[in-house]
Amino acid sequence: MTNVKKTLTDQATQDLVARLKQKITNGEYRPGEWLKQIDIEQTFQVNRFTVRSAFSELQSSGFLHHEPYKGYRVIEHSLQERIELTAAREVVECAAAANVLANIDAAGIERLESLAEAFLQAVDDDLFEEMFRINAEFHRCFNAYYRNQHLSQMISDLRERGVGSANRGWSKKTIQRDSALDHINMVQALKEKNLVRLQAVIHTHLNRWRQAYPELMRS
Repeated sequence: MTNVKKTLTDQATQDLVARLKQKITNGEYRPGEWLKQIDIEQTFQVNRFTVRSAFSELQSSGFLHHEPYKGYRVIEHSLQERIELTAAREVVECAAAANVLANIDAAGIERLESLAEAFLQAVDDDLFEEMFRINAEFHRCFNAYYRNQHLSQMISDLRERGVGSANRGWSKKTIQRDSALDHINMVQALKEKNLVRLQAVIHTHLNRWRQAYPELMRS
């Protein structure tokens, strides 16, 4: 394979990886759902080599699980894995909140406020897929103000690995609405330039999913 062809092949794989990650993050592909090679080929108009390469990369990065002779499915995190992912996110995101507070401008706050309001509206209208989409956009916008490419990528990777498991966490309307209010409170903390409040809201927001597990709420 020539260097040009290899570059094009690698780019096709990375494009497919990004698009599949987005669908997992948005909840279009649910935890435990099988991804059939032929379906992915047809949906994204790519060849089987590209699909296999993308599946392999997504398995390595913790988005897909491979079962020999069966195929690939969206990973389902155990309860303990979800707890550990959340703990890791808390450490990093609460510390990184200071970067956002230092770097965000009026336009950024306005954009976050608009997304927070749109998410709340999606909750009220029972638009589940729209909730996933807007929630992902809210956090991408927030992460952009870390102004640190490596930090943003680390946090995005941790978030994307755990977000597919949010289905049960958002199984109740009360939890959905509480999450929407967390977004609004994050924006308010940014307006106030209140780091302590921002970190407290992030901690609460990251742990909302626990409300869907009575055994965790009792402990």
